[in-house]
Order: sequence, then structure tokens, then C-alpha cells
Amino acid sequence: MNMAAPFRPPSALPLSPLHLGVDANNLLHDRRGIGRYAHALLGRWLQLPPGELRITLLVAHALPAMLRRRLASNLGADNFQLKRRNDAAGLGLDLLWYPWSGMTWVAPVRSVATVHDVWPFASPARDARKRRNEQVPFYTTAQSAAALITDSRFSKSEITRYLNVPADKISVVPLGTDLPAAIQMQPPLLDGAARYVLFVGEAEERKDVQTLQRALSQLPEALRTTTGLVMVGKPGTGQRRVGRLSDDGKLVLRFEPHAGVGTIVTGEISDRLLRALYAGAVAFAFPSHYEGFGLPVLEAMAHGVPVIASDAASVPEAGGDAALYFPVGDSQALAAALQAVLTDAALASRLRSAGIARAASLSWDRCAAATLAILRATAQLPQAPTPPSL
Repeated sequence: MNMAAPFRPPSALPLSPLHLGVDANNLLHDRRGIGRYAHALLGRWLQLPPGELRITLLVAHALPAMLRRRLASNLGADNFQLKRRNDAAGLGLDLLWYPWSGMTWVAPVRSVATVHDVWPFASPARDARKRRNEQVPFYTTAQSAAALITDSRFSKSEITRYLNVPADKISVVPLGTDLPAAIQMQPPLLDGAARYVLFVGEAEERKDVQTLQRALSQLPEALRTTTGLVMVGKPGTGQRRVGRLSDDGKLVLRFEPHAGVGTIVTGEISDRLLRALYAGAVAFAFPSHYEGFGLPVLEAMAHGVPVIASDAASVPEAGGDAALYFPVGDSQALAAALQAVLTDAALASRLRSAGIARAASLSWDRCAAATLAILRATAQLPQAPTPPSL
């Protein structure tokens, strides 16, 4: 993603240095939207001078120095401290930030946690042990964090509903994206389709890719036989790779018949290939039942791709008035929306223009500045009195 200018927080007043600890244990392996969020914000904050912000990354590794080179390469900066999370209490931190949707460990330092959604409560696991393991970090967050940040008004209402957190303790900061630099790759060569619809996300049940597959199979024959589906993200349980993506100087997509539609299931791919797939798609479809925000919707818009999305949960907060919505789970309505975008050039053009404007208004710079303001304000709150001993 393009970062044209150094990040600066919008403040007219001099800022006192904030020493911020960050739960960084997942930075090297989380490729979900949550990982993109943590990387985007840290990347901007690390551009600030140490007189404004000092960052200490906290990891579980017994020898943190062994991770420093990889983390510096990952973040594109090395002006951070790296410490064991067990040592957090003695580092003089003003605040500790947990970006990973729940606190799996607690230090005796004032903390703020970002809770992206509460899916383990909206759809609890049937197995009691798994359910407990998934839910406990959220209960810990509700009990231990001085403040919470979430991505949407929908998620704020869910947090108050399931975790009984007071609404005035939760701040809403929408996620962001960057308008991309010019794509250097040639448009992909397609084998087995004339165009493709793109889906990005882990193929878990709530993403409802089955509705998308049914919708594509319900298109008129002339469109159904020439329109492929590319699915990017971690495959779901029991899902296999389908089709083939090759990048030997030219990006080539070879579609394989699957559920009546020419399909490619790529698995996880590099950001470079993802940008190329966004740029080459005729439309982006997002049929999810439940989201804390729906970051791929915004990323697709940034690349000028017409977006068709479900009307569920927080998805309309991500897409605003720049997406074409359909009733969640309704494959016939999704098929009609796909047909409209594929056959109406004026509609597709309007969605592209509206999407780019929407993405420009929800930047990572804006998200980073708003989040840092909340962290700084929370660090400056008076300490709660210590309860008297009995």
C-alpha cells in the first residue's frame, strides 16, 4: 500500500512523550485483517519522533533479541524497544495496547484493548473447552482494560450486549486503507474464464462463500460460463486448493470447474499478488453474515473494484453508500446484483468512483491518529484509587 507522506497526528499542541507498550506476539504471523491493522498503525507511529512517542514491543519469546531483525523488516523500521512481556511491569510504560481482539495475558500496567468483534459469543463453539478458550480473553479484556477500541458501531453494540461493558468505555475507530500506488504487474492472463469475481477472507462459516458460489451458478448461461471466481485467504476446514495461480513474470490464473463455476482457491498469498488480483477483478463480492468491520470491502474499493456486499452486521458501515448491497444469505439477490454490475457499464463505473472516494475518506493515517489520541487520553486519566485492604 502507498504511504505518500510521513504520518503526523493532527495536533496543534506540543505532545508529551508517551511510552507505549504493544502486545506484539502475533506480528510475525497474523495475516488476517487484524494483522494488517496492527502493522498499519505501528508503521505510522514508528515514523513519529521519540519526543512524541516511544514504542516497546512485548513478546513471549525468552530471548526477544532473536526476533528483532525479523520484526524490523516486517515493520519497515527499527526504532523500537523489544522486551519480554513478563518484564512489562518494570519498563516504565505509560500504557499497554492489545491490538489482537482480546487479552490473552495481563500485566500490571494500564491497558487499552482493540476488540474487533465478539464472534465467539455471537456463535459460541459447541465444544465447552473450545468455547471457554475462545471467550476467556474477551472476559479478561472486559475486566482488565481501562478502555476499549472497536471498529464499528455494530461491534460496540455487540460488546455492550455480550460483555456488559459500559458504552462510554468503548470508542469506535473505523479501520482504514491506502489508495494503492500504480500496479507494476501486467493484467493477469485468464485460462478458463473471461473475467473473475474476487472474494478475500478466511473461508469460515460466517463468510458464507456458499451463497456466493450459488449466486454465480445462477447467472444467465452466457455470464455463468465465462465468469470465474477467485477466492483468496486461508482455506476453511476440509477445503482444498482449486485451480492454479502462477507468477513467472506474468500472473496467470487457471480456473478449475468447482460447484458449477470456474474457480481458483489460492490460499494465503503475498500482498503484491493480492493487489494485482484486486486490480484485475471485474467485481468484489462479500457475502459475510458477521463482521466487526469488513476490511476487504474497503481494500477492494481502494483498487477501484465495484463492490457487492451483504447488508449484515457492520458491512454497510465499511462500504457506506459506495457498495451495492443484497439481503444476507439471498443467493438470487446476489446473482441479480452480480449480473447488473457485469452488464451495466455505467453502474460499474459509478461504483468504482464512489468506492475510491470512500476508501480515500477512511485512510490508515486517520485511523492511526484517532487511535493514538485515545491511547494518549487514556494514559493521562487519573489513577483509580486502590481499594483499602480488609
